[in-house]
Amino acid sequence: MTTLTGEQQVKEGELLTVIFRQGLPGLGSSQRYNLYALEDNPFFYYLESVDEPEMSLVLMDPFSCFTGYSVELTEEDIKELEVSRQEDVLVLTTVTFAGEQKMTTNLAAPIVINLKKKLARQIFIDEKMDSMRTPLNFKKNF
Repeated sequence: MTTLTGEQQVKEGELLTVIFRQGLPGLGSSQRYNLYALEDNPFFYYLESVDEPEMSLVLMDPFSCFTGYSVELTEEDIKELEVSRQEDVLVLTTVTFAGEQKMTTNLAAPIVINLKKKLARQIFIDEKMDSMRTPLNFKKNF
């Protein structure tokens, strides 16, 4: 297993097309997605299907808001993502909006991206399933 603690980013204005070989659960059959950092915002990213632009997600860097958060990759994850160096891996979590000032993030199912190979995969962490809807507190987290 490899433990990731958040060192990488996609620079603002940079567009990265990544491949989800297994697709993304609940988002149809798309495998190719464009990822880019939102302008003037160090926390959030936008992931949009290349083939179905209506399929998109807002993502965030969980390490900037949740001290001590880490992700362990299994041998299967490492193989599918072709990870050879921890430094090439970016971990993001999905964000859900529930009203104007209420947002949650899913710490139990992060999206892991090999920036060098441009391969991505959503993984599921059984022991963190109680963190599927972790509130984002603007005053506390940001």
